[in-house]
Parts: sequence; structure tokens; C-alpha cells
Amino acid sequence: MEGEGSFLMCRCRVGGKVYRYPKIVVGMTDRDVVERAGRLLGNNKTYPMPKQPRRKQAWRVAVTGWKAAELMRSMRPWLGERRREAVDAVLAEYDAQEPTQARRKRACSEAAALRERRADGTFKAAS
Repeated sequence: MEGEGSFLMCRCRVGGKVYRYPKIVVGMTDRDVVERAGRLLGNNKTYPMPKQPRRKQAWRVAVTGWKAAELMRSMRPWLGERRREAVDAVLAEYDAQEPTQARRKRACSEAAALRERRADGTFKAAS
């Protein structure tokens, strides 16, 4: 992880909403090393990176979300100063986010508050 690994916070836009999640990526030209890193990280899917002219084929494996956050927490004591700082920044942002289940529950409650129940049991959007 010190040489070829990255710890980052990714951003994804879906339906006008922005979601942020932690990600660990290992990428290099030695496929066997990337595959082993993937097994250690709990991901057996190794992907080829886009081939560059006159360069060897590179491979990568990634872990995202809560699993990446837990791996970062467990690896942190063994990382060097620079990687530890990157992990700290990612985890600080991740931990500051509202948990997924709480966010979903709040969104459903807010949507329900905007609806109005009709006499026949169906819902009508509030104006």
C-alpha cells in the first residue's frame, strides 16, 4: 500500500445528488501482485487499466465504501506518515457524513410529509 496504493474519498453524482465514499486502490503492472492485494483486501476482481502506447499493461483492484473505511482503520498503524495523513483525511470526512440508514430514513420521512392521503387511501402530492 505504501508504494502503489491510494486512499481517497470519491464523489459520485446520481440523479442530481452527490455521494461521497472512501476508496482504496492498488494499481501496477505486476498482475500477480495486484491480484494478491485484491485477495488481502477482500476483492478478487482485478481490472486492466487503459493501455498506454509503448508501456506495459497495468492492472488495478479497488475496495469502496464502509469496507474501505474499515480497512483504512485497521491498516493505519502500519502506514507511513504521508499515507496515514491521507487515511485520516478520508476517515474524517467519511465519519462526518450522516450514516446511510439514517439518511434513507430521513429522506423517506421528508417525502411522506410532502404527501397528502386522500379519502380513498391513495396519496396526492401536497401543493
